[in-house]
Amino acid sequence: GSPEEKFSKEHIQHSQITYQRKVLIIYSLDHALYREIVLKLSAFLRAKCGTEVVLDLLDTAWLGTVGRMQWLDWQKQQIEKSSDKILILCSRGVQAKWRAMCGGHKVMLKEDVRSPMGDMLTPAFSLIIPDLLHPVAFGKYIVAYFDDVSAEEDVPPPFNITIKYKLMKHFEELYFRILDMEKHEPGKVKRVEGIAEDEYFSCPSGRALRDAVEAFQAYQVEYPDWFERECVDSEEEALD
Repeated sequence: GSPEEKFSKEHIQHSQITYQRKVLIIYSLDHALYREIVLKLSAFLRAKCGTEVVLDLLDTAWLGTVGRMQWLDWQKQQIEKSSDKILILCSRGVQAKWRAMCGGHKVMLKEDVRSPMGDMLTPAFSLIIPDLLHPVAFGKYIVAYFDDVSAEEDVPPPFNITIKYKLMKHFEELYFRILDMEKHEPGKVKRVEGIAEDEYFSCPSGRALRDAVEAFQAYQVEYPDWFERECVDSEEEALD
């Protein structure tokens, strides 16, 4: 028989997932269209996967009260006490801000200046860096990027020691990481309905995510220098 026949496909239902997982999303606000992708990914994780998402964009009131570092530190502590995860969504801005932290050219992005929160990635990195020295702590982190709008080169070097998930191609694998489940077990392949690359857009939240990715992809084709256009030298320039 074919190798497929040896494997029974086990479909995981949300009812089998007894504990609601939580994911803190760390990302760079590269462009208004990219912000839409991050928001739509959060909505898809919540609506389709039943995952609780912690995202600065959805918590601006409390964040504004306690401040960036305290907010990030508290969220990170909550995750360390549990089996929840931190998703690092890599993009041009993530790589550029990483280089800036390593003594490279400072980066100021228009959307960071326009956002009430400012740049959240650099303070997040300063909290994450100590964990990079401890492989045990590294299990908390999931590294991914949308390959239609970002590339593997956007992943900062320290994160190359871990698996890098291409979205939406590897979304199902990423979801199993969130659940701490193995997709492949002896003689069995687990599947979650409706989240594979060729079907995730069949639900409303997935369709909205695909539309957001396609919109930014089209923009990048039209403006290949889009990232340079987003970089500014002063806050005044960003607000023009």
